[in-house]
Amino acid sequence: MPAHRKLTPEKCCQYCSKKLERKRLPNGDLEYLIHFNRRKYCDRFCMARAFEERPKKDDPGWSTAHYHARKIVKSGPCERCGSPNALDAHHKDGNWRNNLPENLERICRSCHNKVHRERQSCKICGKPQKGLGYCNKHYLRFKRHGDPLMVKRARRMKCEICGELAHAKGLCGKHYMQAKRAGLLAIQGSSATPSQSPWLSGSGGGS
Repeated sequence: MPAHRKLTPEKCCQYCSKKLERKRLPNGDLEYLIHFNRRKYCDRFCMARAFEERPKKDDPGWSTAHYHARKIVKSGPCERCGSPNALDAHHKDGNWRNNLPENLERICRSCHNKVHRERQSCKICGKPQKGLGYCNKHYLRFKRHGDPLMVKRARRMKCEICGELAHAKGLCGKHYMQAKRAGLLAIQGSSATPSQSPWLSGSGGGS
């Protein structure tokens, strides 16, 4: 038996009140009922007109105000760099709620970013600013130590035997490896220091 076909419900466009008909797909099939039941307008033109005539809020949000600003300002090239087909609208006085035509400027996205994200100078050294009024170097110092002027100086100890820069355990690399091979570093709680070992001090067989 063939499957039962559901009847097409009668619907009208919410904007022009024209009766809605199921569209014919490119392969010849009728529009699926699940899509037809969701449709409220006969085409995109009626949908756009209906959206335009919706009641507007007295205090629109940032996104809504910029949407209307882009529709108010005349389309064309960027008024600053001349780039064709500029899509952004810039508020000259900085108040995004002021959508008067004389306050709007057609501008490209690149120039718009330069206006609102102009990089300032560091308060200390004058280099390009990273955050909180500091450059990258002073910003990281402030983030780690709480003071942008703090300079952390590493304390390098010297070897107890030869006076060279210490590698580990108060010894340079050479004497540290000698003490490690001799097993002196493995003794826990011993009061003897590596410098007291005759082998490390040069009187033993090691060098």
